[in-house]
Amino acid sequence: MKKIIHTICLMFAVIGCLAQNQSLNSVLKQAKKENKLIFVDCYFTGCIPCAQMDENVFPNELVKAEMDKNFLMLKVDIFKDKLGDTLKVQHILNGFPTFLVLNGDGKLISSSSGYKDPGNLLALFADARQKANQQKFLAGFSTRYDEKKYPPFYVEFCKTRKGITPAILATYSDTLKNFKAENALLPYLVTRSADEKAIETIFADYNVYASLYGEEVLQPVIDYGLNQKLGKALKTNADQANFDSFLISQKKNFSDKTWKICLQTLSNRYYLAMKKDTVGFLKFAIKNPVLYQYHFNALYSTLLVKNGFTPEVLKLFCKWADAIVTDDSGLEFMKTAAAVNKRAQDEAAYNRFVKMAATYASKYKMKTEPINETGSK
Repeated sequence: MKKIIHTICLMFAVIGCLAQNQSLNSVLKQAKKENKLIFVDCYFTGCIPCAQMDENVFPNELVKAEMDKNFLMLKVDIFKDKLGDTLKVQHILNGFPTFLVLNGDGKLISSSSGYKDPGNLLALFADARQKANQQKFLAGFSTRYDEKKYPPFYVEFCKTRKGITPAILATYSDTLKNFKAENALLPYLVTRSADEKAIETIFADYNVYASLYGEEVLQPVIDYGLNQKLGKALKTNADQANFDSFLISQKKNFSDKTWKICLQTLSNRYYLAMKKDTVGFLKFAIKNPVLYQYHFNALYSTLLVKNGFTPEVLKLFCKWADAIVTDDSGLEFMKTAAAVNKRAQDEAAYNRFVKMAATYASKYKMKTEPINETGSK
């Protein structure tokens, strides 16, 4: 492949980015020769979380040491660099920054999006290295780019974010002979949606599809499918008993770990979107604790803006924080847990989360503002 990598390395000397104008083939050869993995930071100019990674995370001494030892790093401006055109089609880039980890053969090991603090990123590195050692790759994605391998409507959508409609997806599903073939699920993954046939097919063999594409990349399609099913199931009767019955009917499709994430999606839709019942949501979340993506921080911010912290909501939110925020959850979640307990005037709990955050920041050598200033806003 003659694709050229045009890297913009804001931290060139600090994080050891690969040289500009180095071909992808040469990077793969270098990775094999040095027995390293390739870490691809897909970003775009103007992306705030991307800039925060450059400013606060990549220069971190623990991150830098791990990167230098075990990884080659590429920074790709997905909308300006030529390689970005390839990655948008070859891999699923639905959030920024997106981090791809490849081995020297071009096999995708992991794909993850969103800001990672140093602790989170080091955990990602460790997980990728373990999977590489175990030869666990995401075989649903092609290791070499060939535009002919992809449906034309999919390629066009990746380039323009236009052109894929529900009707097109339904037609695609009707003509798809093997849902487990390489690249087969990409049109669903890039749109985070699917028609009924595709949803039923994926749900019926979830573990296989998760192993092909990765749980994080597949989850938005699972969320979409569950929400579609929930809407139909509760169309005429949205009472609690019907909701509980629906959960029982769907649980069999997923592992316990995945089902906890699905429950967060479904309870958000049912209690917050349909019933407008924050108390109901929090009680459900406490019984089914899971910390996934940014639901916890997002609801906290929403309640602040809408003045939604009634005494009961505040008490339940503190219980939710206690159930899901642990020593390795990440600094931002710890700050939110501290902030909500400060609002509740629970000094003991507040101090516990402040200490947890301070220990976490020290462990990963993070430069942070005092939590009593940032966490209480």
